[in-house]
Amino acid sequence: MIKNAQLWQGFLQFFLLFGYFSSVIVRGQTNSLFRGYHGDKKDNDGIITDVPLTTKLSNGLIMPLVGLGVGNLQRNLVETMIHHGLNDDLRVRLIDTAHQSGNEREVARGITTGVKDLKEKWASNTSNNHDSSKERIQVHVVTKIWYTYLGYARTKLAVDEILQSFEEAIKDSNVDLKLTIILHWPQCHDNIPWMNCKEEEDQLPDRIKNAGPPPHLDKASWKESWRALEEIYDNNNSVDNNNDEYSSVIAGIGISNFDYDTLQTLLQTSKVAPHLAQINVWSVMNDPAFIELLHENNIHIQVYNVMNGIIEQVLNNPKAHHHILMIANQLEQKSIHSSSSSANDEIVEKVYFSQVILKWLVQFGISVIPRTSQSNRLTQNSAVAISKIPSMSEEQMDTAGRAILAFINNQDLEDDKLVKVRFHAKESDMFLYWVSQEDNESQLAFIEKGSSYEEHTHPGHRFKVYHAYDPDQFESFSIHGHYGDSQDIHVEL
Repeated sequence: MIKNAQLWQGFLQFFLLFGYFSSVIVRGQTNSLFRGYHGDKKDNDGIITDVPLTTKLSNGLIMPLVGLGVGNLQRNLVETMIHHGLNDDLRVRLIDTAHQSGNEREVARGITTGVKDLKEKWASNTSNNHDSSKERIQVHVVTKIWYTYLGYARTKLAVDEILQSFEEAIKDSNVDLKLTIILHWPQCHDNIPWMNCKEEEDQLPDRIKNAGPPPHLDKASWKESWRALEEIYDNNNSVDNNNDEYSSVIAGIGISNFDYDTLQTLLQTSKVAPHLAQINVWSVMNDPAFIELLHENNIHIQVYNVMNGIIEQVLNNPKAHHHILMIANQLEQKSIHSSSSSANDEIVEKVYFSQVILKWLVQFGISVIPRTSQSNRLTQNSAVAISKIPSMSEEQMDTAGRAILAFINNQDLEDDKLVKVRFHAKESDMFLYWVSQEDNESQLAFIEKGSSYEEHTHPGHRFKVYHAYDPDQFESFSIHGHYGDSQDIHVEL
């Protein structure tokens, strides 16, 4: 754990010193970036880009930093979640899915119905003087090509199928759809338990088999796939392609689940470098060489499956959990103090565990695409909600980084952040007891008159203090502080 902590400390200092991940570092409250903004025709050519947190990719594409993942989400929930997410109070404008998930038509439908509903709300709002009837709302979608489609011809087929699936959104005059198409995996790996390369190939429909040779027999077939994506991207963004109904829809290309060596090979042979790389949070924390390679080549980092990999380790790493909860409380207090001095800032009454994790990544300019089937989680993890949370200090970034590393590697922190409580015996000698949930009492200390006793405990824990010579005199206390807080209790018995 010490080695990992030292690695992370140096890694973080490098990030902070050089703005390592991205030039987009969130500073202070960002409400002014989105409050009441519905686009500007003159500046945006009739495209509404009302997103609070964004980054610029290497090709100039402005992409939201906070989105919604719907890959493998239950099919009947996809359209509903996207429709709800597009609302003004959430402003989901980045959606992640995969061709293999088979839900791209539902994604397109969720976008078109959600945008239609949103514009109708704007039109019925009498206080809104902005005419958005002829403007299009920009929505980004990242979708991925499965490894059974690797190879030049098969990748071309996959892109055709993707475009057909999104046709409803592409042709909708209310929507400005921006597709980023990436390779889901560079190859099928038989050593990964859930991958069955030959079986999957044998079960493919003839239209895929007939399009090109089986990619599981050629581990370099991804190279031809990348060549196909390069051609498609160039054709879709060429200046003389304005009459194509799909023109400029394919706004970027990228990779997912590539390792250092495979990416290096791609960069040595490609004409167009990836605009985006999807990686898991483990790589962010434990693979600095790969992160450096992405940074050096101006490839934007997008992290998937952030919360699942962390939440499942919370119980095993309570000290790291307490550190994150401490930061959440500090950010709540910072929001209250900032709002009291500025009428334009909204108070964030509650900062959640997941929001601290997402804020940490976003503050480094890394985009996140948390998946959820619950509307309350969608609200908590939306771009609007994350943007309202104050920026973390350098110390908080360091603390959060160490805690996240502990979760990812399942190695808890050595230090803890409990509530420090000092009991002061003012009038008499006394006995201090801790009270369990079952109301059992355990003696902790004898405190002499005029002295104090310090205990490190958890929020909500209960204590009882008895007069040393008269047990009928006692007082009960419940700890209301947060992790990392200090609390003084003066007892008069």
